[in-house]
Amino acid sequence: MKSRKYYHYFAEGQTDEKMLRVLKTDLQLIVPGKIQQFNVIEKRLSRSWLMTLRKGTIAVLVFDTDTGNDSILLENINLLKREHIIANVLCIPQVGNLEDELRRCCSISQIRELTGSRSNRNFKRDMISDRFWSMQADGVYKSVKNDADKIKIHKNTRTARNR
Repeated sequence: MKSRKYYHYFAEGQTDEKMLRVLKTDLQLIVPGKIQQFNVIEKRLSRSWLMTLRKGTIAVLVFDTDTGNDSILLENINLLKREHIIANVLCIPQVGNLEDELRRCCSISQIRELTGSRSNRNFKRDMISDRFWSMQADGVYKSVKNDADKIKIHKNTRTARNR
């Protein structure tokens, strides 16, 4: 019997949390899951808190790379990977921060400009293309792989890649 996977998103701040909610609910562009505001760059996760998660949880860490210090992030990743209830840890580095990610996509007057789509109807398909959350982090974060492609939902299949 295949075990069920539960996605738990850790959003750095309030803006990131809202953006994840829009991507998940309104646009249906990422795999559904619980979204929690928690800055994995600045705060350490506790083993006792992790015990509240369901077995099979896939932890998705969404974080900015503009701080220049990865020590707490790496501790959190290692803690999550050691926990038996965590099925996988996916990292989504926002290169350097959410505003930079959106700046790469925005300055828009129409929704199609968000992704450079030919029409407003195509923006959802184009948004999930390799533009948003697509860059690999550099500097101290270069050792953290960008796993954004593992939570994106493709229009034709409506499933995440490489789960």
